[in-house]
Amino acid sequence: MRSVIVPVLVALVTSACGPKYDPPLGTGYEYVNQDPRVEYVGRDACKDCHKENYETYVASEMGRSFKKATLSNSDANFADVTPLFDSQNNMFYLPFNRGEELFIMEFRTVGEDTTHKRIEKIDYIVGSGHHTNSHIMDVNGYLFQMPLTWYVQDGRWDLPPGFVDGNRRFDRPIEVECMSCHNGQPEHVANSGNRYRQVPEGIGCERCHGPGKYHVDEMEAGRLVDTTRFIDYSIVTPGRLPADQQFDLCQRCHLQGTAYTVAPSSFLDFRPGTALGDVIKVFQPRYADSLDQFIMASHPDRLRMSDCFRVAREADSGYEPMTCVMCHNPHVGIDSTATTDLYNTVCQNCHSVDRSNLCSEDVEVRAAANDDCWSCHMPISSSKDIPHVTITDHNIRIPEPVRSRSSSDAAEFYQLASLTDANPSARVMAEGYLTHYEQFEHRPYFLDSAAVFMDRALTQHSEVVLVRPLVRLWFLQGEYEKAADLGRRITADSLSDAWTLYRIGESAAKIGNVRQSIRFFERAVAEAPEHLQFRNKLATAYTADRQLPRATELFDALLKDHPKFADAYNNRGFARVLLGDLENAQVDFEKALSLNPDLEPALANLASLFANTNRLDRSRKYLERLIEMDPDNQNYRRLLDIIDSPAEEGISDRQ
Repeated sequence: MRSVIVPVLVALVTSACGPKYDPPLGTGYEYVNQDPRVEYVGRDACKDCHKENYETYVASEMGRSFKKATLSNSDANFADVTPLFDSQNNMFYLPFNRGEELFIMEFRTVGEDTTHKRIEKIDYIVGSGHHTNSHIMDVNGYLFQMPLTWYVQDGRWDLPPGFVDGNRRFDRPIEVECMSCHNGQPEHVANSGNRYRQVPEGIGCERCHGPGKYHVDEMEAGRLVDTTRFIDYSIVTPGRLPADQQFDLCQRCHLQGTAYTVAPSSFLDFRPGTALGDVIKVFQPRYADSLDQFIMASHPDRLRMSDCFRVAREADSGYEPMTCVMCHNPHVGIDSTATTDLYNTVCQNCHSVDRSNLCSEDVEVRAAANDDCWSCHMPISSSKDIPHVTITDHNIRIPEPVRSRSSSDAAEFYQLASLTDANPSARVMAEGYLTHYEQFEHRPYFLDSAAVFMDRALTQHSEVVLVRPLVRLWFLQGEYEKAADLGRRITADSLSDAWTLYRIGESAAKIGNVRQSIRFFERAVAEAPEHLQFRNKLATAYTADRQLPRATELFDALLKDHPKFADAYNNRGFARVLLGDLENAQVDFEKALSLNPDLEPALANLASLFANTNRLDRSRKYLERLIEMDPDNQNYRRLLDIIDSPAEEGISDRQ
């Protein structure tokens, strides 16, 4: 017996010391292409075998969701456009074309003089043209939304959704949360925020079917499956998924709201046929008027409110559970399926004479509406987050008059509802409230609720386990000392989440601990070496620590990657002032203002530079602008008094 046992033991020891075992693709998954190692191939790989579906799909709204910006690809009017005026920022915006190329001009006038003009080329159009065309510019792979959107239904230009209460101009980054739903699978630079190596043109087949390389390889190798008899587990067929998994697949993108990813996942990591809540947590705030007021991409949330949906999901109901594809065929455009006959047929599959649940409305009223179920029970509505569009309300119900409420009653907050977890943990709720506060509504009670849930989570987990949401909470509360202290206790090297590292670094900077801020900013940049904001903060911290050559070197590299980064020009200019390079500092400040004429630090830096180099008229010009922007700022008024004082009181003596 020993002669048999000993070789087996040797083999076991040897295998333990050898290379790590790599299981076959699909191990542990129902479908092989749910394995994260399976690669995406793009929708063109599907067209040879699925020609009919491919051709109708690429012409559909999803297939036309993202494209190169050309006049031919645009649904917008670029001819004889009246400039749009943004009264909050005192800016005009004018879209125009030069042949097939598209542009947006931003300008400001004072009297008959143009005091600011910036022209940027549009690189991509996002939106099929069913509701909108929005516009994106590409700066060395960094994508930014631009400040004009074409609203198709009203046939008008206006500021984009989310820009009315805070115009981000040309600086709103298109991060992967947005890109992952408005387009096919991009090649995103991990942790960069908004940098991409490549972006496809339109949502692809793999958004619903999952990555396709393994399936394509199987087909090309001749390993076919008779799908009339068997399931092909090389790729997901959504129609064969259970109802809950089908619903998760659709609501991945048609259920927008407050969302965050479960570490270490990203928004690109969800796979069809898996549980959405394992990767992404989604929430919606509930207000007193939430039954009547809702956001555009809330179709699954609204459908879940319906008795039709709830009853059909009950055990032994006798009904087939409702899914989106009962009414919608994702392979064709909405206009091909949006017919009264189709929708009524779906309704009448359940509402029938046999079940004695036919419509109870007066016959004359039904006849006046052509006996159309959905126009009555799923009325056309506006959305509260996107102007100038109308959508179909998916809360199927007997219509009632919209309840009259005062604005204060309508705004009464009830709760933040978790839409991906039936019983969310205290930590999940804390992160939901933090995300909603940071991204959407800066109302104190969201932070208060986050703090309550965080206290509960701390009874179950240590500070180290909860470091990400805990640091985020303290940072948003302005409790910078607490965040910095936790950073001192756990050290930068023990953390890998770039945003947590950044927030600790910024907290340390806020309390004047420059060296600690540098350590954490350096670690944030190590984890996210192409993130613009992190690099800018690190270079600024080097400046504060008088490590000026390192600061300017980092600013130079940053501005090479993003030569339209106004804040970075201003910050490099300040570093150059400290180096005594006033000529190039002035160039940087002026460049910053050419990009953003309201950048207060650059205005203040130029006013100071001109005052200290005895160019008082030029200094006065910028100080007057600063006082116009911030009338209560005594520092600006004091400097203006100094430069207007008698000549014998020299500027250098009064600083």
